[in-house]
Amino acid sequence: MPFSEKIKLEAKRKSAFRCVICRKPFVEVHHILPQIEGGPDTLDNAAPLCASCHDLYGGNPEKRKQIRQMRDYWFQMVEEKSATMESLLHVFEEAINDIFKTNKEVALYHVVYEYEKFEEAAQMIFELVRNAQQNCPNTNRTLYLDIDGHKNKAGGFDSDMFELQKDFILGLLMPYLHKVYMPICAVENPKFQKNNVPEEINIIDAST
Repeated sequence: MPFSEKIKLEAKRKSAFRCVICRKPFVEVHHILPQIEGGPDTLDNAAPLCASCHDLYGGNPEKRKQIRQMRDYWFQMVEEKSATMESLLHVFEEAINDIFKTNKEVALYHVVYEYEKFEEAAQMIFELVRNAQQNCPNTNRTLYLDIDGHKNKAGGFDSDMFELQKDFILGLLMPYLHKVYMPICAVENPKFQKNNVPEEINIIDAST
């Protein structure tokens, strides 16, 4: 019998709907030990794989142990990231509640996902600031930034995300913000927040 819809959905959720080998989206749930060899239709025998990795590795008996190991590793990574995100969202919700109580600030929250590049992230953050000025004119703005992945071999941020935080947010956007909370630092604008936010901005990644 094939996997039940419940098992397939649980496996996909545990993998964040991504392939446990290459991390690409759009996956199907693969039997690590094939049904024809007595493989059960259980979560322990399930590995979400994209079509390419399924074709390359799914039918190779020598890869079964590695598929299981990579599956377990990726499930753990997703669980840890989910726990971190829940903690960050809890902090963010508390900040939002405080802001609503005082009615003196607007909170802007953005997550840079692993697949986003500098230009995409910078443009979205700028639009958050511009829209906040349009919708809540001249109200103090606090930016909360979270970054998923984008790490270099030494464990720090890659050049894109370091540039985003240091040069783009602190160097360019900081005058239009009251406070910033980012992975590399938390900063309060020592001057009065500027409210003449430009309608558009030319964003160029200097690392390219």
